[in-house]
Amino acid sequence: MGILRLLFALSVLIFHSGLLFNYNIANPRIAVFSFFIISGFYMALVLDKKYKTKNSKFLFWSNRALRIFPIYWVTLIVLFVLMLLKFYFHIGTADNAITHYLTYAPRTSLLGFYFDLLNFVVRNITLIINIDYIRINNSVPGYLLIPQAWTLQVELLFYLVVPFLVKLSNKLFIYLTFFYLALFFGFIAPLHLLPPSLTFTFLDNLIFFLFGIASYKFLYKSKVFNSKFVSSKSLNLFFISFVLYLLFYNYLPFKISLTSLNLDDVIYFSAFSFVLPFIFFRTSLSKIDAFFGKLSYPVYITHLLLVKLLSNTKLFSGASSLKTIIVIISTLFISYLAVRLIDLPIDRYRQSRLKTR
Repeated sequence: MGILRLLFALSVLIFHSGLLFNYNIANPRIAVFSFFIISGFYMALVLDKKYKTKNSKFLFWSNRALRIFPIYWVTLIVLFVLMLLKFYFHIGTADNAITHYLTYAPRTSLLGFYFDLLNFVVRNITLIINIDYIRINNSVPGYLLIPQAWTLQVELLFYLVVPFLVKLSNKLFIYLTFFYLALFFGFIAPLHLLPPSLTFTFLDNLIFFLFGIASYKFLYKSKVFNSKFVSSKSLNLFFISFVLYLLFYNYLPFKISLTSLNLDDVIYFSAFSFVLPFIFFRTSLSKIDAFFGKLSYPVYITHLLLVKLLSNTKLFSGASSLKTIIVIISTLFISYLAVRLIDLPIDRYRQSRLKTR
C-alpha cells in the first residue's frame, strides 16, 4: 500500500507546484480522500491486531501522536524561521503571517487581537486544540501555516473516535453508519445547521474513514481471504489494475459524482474500498513498498515549503514543469532524511511500547 500512498502524496505535490507536463496522478481531492480511506482501513487493522487490551486506547492515541507530530513540528519550525527571515528582508511579504497580524492588529480590540493570535499559535502547534469547532476562521494568509495540515486535523479527530468504532459489532457499525449519513448528509448539511467550522469539516469527511473501516470489517476479515480465491495471481491483478486505473484516472470517462454525500466519484471510491484488502495482502510483506509508504507522509507535509521557497525566486515564480521536477526531487530527498533521522528512531520506540505492553 506504500506505493499508492506515495502516488497520492505526489498528486497533491504536483497540484500545488503546477502540472507536470499537463499531467497529474488522479487529482488532489481524490488523493486526500483516498488517504482517509486507507487510514480507516489501517486503524481498524492495528486496533484489531495490536491494541487488544482493555486500557490500550491511550497507548494507541499516544503512538499516533508520535507518528504525526515530530515531522510536522520540524517542518513547522523550519517554516516559521523562514517566515521570520522573509519578514526581516521583505521577501514575499504578501503571504507572510507576521505581516498579516501587524496589518490586522489596528482593526480590532487589543484583547480580540491577542485572543485570535493565541488561537492561531495553539492551532498550529496542536492542530486540534482551538475554538474553530464552533466558528469559521477567516484569517489571512491562511488557516494553518502548513495549509495541507487541515487533513491532519481531521485525521487526529478520527483517531479519537476510531477505537470505539472498531469495537462495534458489524450490525451496530452498519446502523451507526446509516444514522450518521441520514443525520449529517440528510439533515444537518442540507439545512446548513452547522457553519463550515472544524466540526463540519470532520463530519463531512468521516464518510471516507468509514469506507476504510467497512473494507476491513466486511472484506479483509471475511472468509474470502481464507480461501483459494486469494492467490498470488489474483492479488497481482488487483494491484496492477488499480495502479493503472489511478495513473490514467483523469483520462477515463464514467465518473459518477454524488455531491450530497461529498463523493466526487462513486465508482472510484467503491472500487478503491473493494480492492484495498487485496492490495494490502499483496504489499504488506514488501520492504520496498513499506519504504515508499514511509516517504509518503513527509512528502505530503514538506512539499509546499519547497514550492513556496522556489516561488519566491524570479526564475520559478510561476508554474513550470522544471519547477515541479525540482520540487519532486528535493522533497523526496528531504523526506528520505526525515524518515532516517526522525521517523525510524521514533517508530522503533513506538513498536517497543507495543512489545512491552
